[in-house]
Amino acid sequence: MTDNATDNATGIAIVGLGCRFPGAGDIQAYWKLLLSGQRQFSAVPANRWNHDTFHEPGRRRGGHAAYTDQVAFLDGVERFAGLHYGLPPARVRAMDPQHRLMLDVTREALDDAGWGRGGFDRENTGVFVGISVSDYKDLMTARIRAVSLADGSIGGATDPRILEAFRERAEELSTIHSFTLPGSLLNMAPATVSRQFGLGGPSFAVDAACSSSLIALETAVAHLRQGTCRIAVVGGAYLSLTPDGLVGFSQLGALSATGVCRPFDKDADGFVLGEGAGSVVLRPLPDALADGDRVYAVIKGIGSANDGASPEPLAPTPEGQLRAMRRAYADARVTPSSVGFIEAHGTGTRAGDRAEAQALRRLRTEYPDDDPALCYLGSAKALIGHSLSAAGIAGLIKTALVVHHRTIVPQPDTTPHPDLGIEAAGLRFAPAARPWPSSGGPLRAAVSSFGFGGTNVHVVLTPPPAPLGHAAGTAEVRPRATHRSLAPNPAPGTAPNPTSC
Repeated sequence: MTDNATDNATGIAIVGLGCRFPGAGDIQAYWKLLLSGQRQFSAVPANRWNHDTFHEPGRRRGGHAAYTDQVAFLDGVERFAGLHYGLPPARVRAMDPQHRLMLDVTREALDDAGWGRGGFDRENTGVFVGISVSDYKDLMTARIRAVSLADGSIGGATDPRILEAFRERAEELSTIHSFTLPGSLLNMAPATVSRQFGLGGPSFAVDAACSSSLIALETAVAHLRQGTCRIAVVGGAYLSLTPDGLVGFSQLGALSATGVCRPFDKDADGFVLGEGAGSVVLRPLPDALADGDRVYAVIKGIGSANDGASPEPLAPTPEGQLRAMRRAYADARVTPSSVGFIEAHGTGTRAGDRAEAQALRRLRTEYPDDDPALCYLGSAKALIGHSLSAAGIAGLIKTALVVHHRTIVPQPDTTPHPDLGIEAAGLRFAPAARPWPSSGGPLRAAVSSFGFGGTNVHVVLTPPPAPLGHAAGTAEVRPRATHRSLAPNPAPGTAPNPTSC
């Protein structure tokens, strides 16, 4: 398997990035965070919920509590400049904040691509968003649940005094309005992006649990290769607005009791629940090169698979993961041993780390005529937690930046578990940021994302082909343009907003 100039025809260029992750309000901040290796874990903020009610350290099973209070949450999720998009306050209040985040990070990604008003083919731009749950829907419909509890519809008859208390509390909760239902539907995340920016290509949500955003990526790549759209916006979002996720993952025993996510480490004991949103702008590589776009990285190959007949629905299997990896390298027409950096799914759970490490060992040693090169391993979850449906896009953006800057970012304080065989497979963790080692061969990276239910995705990335307008990897990520800012599509009956993004 070798690189070939004809591969450019199937390569997909990443030309724009936008994100919100814990401790990183934009792409520049995310790259600085990755270079620093600083963890973003803290106690559940008081403005989310009263976590004292749901926190019982040491209790692993039963009840309504979580054994940890450590999370990696976004600040200011309630802040949103709705009028910039021509959205009235009532509509904004009914919008799931995940949808608002997708608007903002997509605007930034399109702006980062250098496309202003009329600067790209909106009619043939598709939108593909990985999104799985809406905690906001639960908040917006809480009044209905309270009334159902009050009249005995949920839980059956109970003490009249308790029923009356539910009725009184229900009167204080939000009422259902005309925008409430559409505001919480998952498909409205991509639909809102398409509508606000006037994008006429395919537009839909994808749910594959933790691998949602990379399945969205695979779908977008297929559309671009088939020519059913010329540009694609791919994203993922997740917010934890109720205690449900933290309590539920505690009951599974998946969360770190120590409050630190340590993928593949000897002290790993689970993940930390995170949040975030990210968006990337894609187009066929020949189009990007012809127009002189700045290309962060090229999607060389992508593959997906399911675990199939696994012992349990939530138990990861190395066979299913390996199947996705093999398909990605077959699509890329390169050998796995040539990859120098892998952004792993890396949750820090015992079962997850064991399955992924086994798959990686087999992947890197199953070509007998190949001598695997040194490969660095990482997982952004060690810094920003596990953002579920946004986890794949977080890993993709990280890996695209690693390729763009030709810099290996650190994996903090990692001592590989001796039973995983990490070092025997030629895999290493960087204790500090370092230039990408020069081996004389092509620079290649990969990213994995595996979801509950067994859906696995693996993506192979390379730098854009030379020559470019500047030496590869030497340019900083440019800040959002102010002279060619993207103008959203105004809502009916409103004037276009002339303010720069």
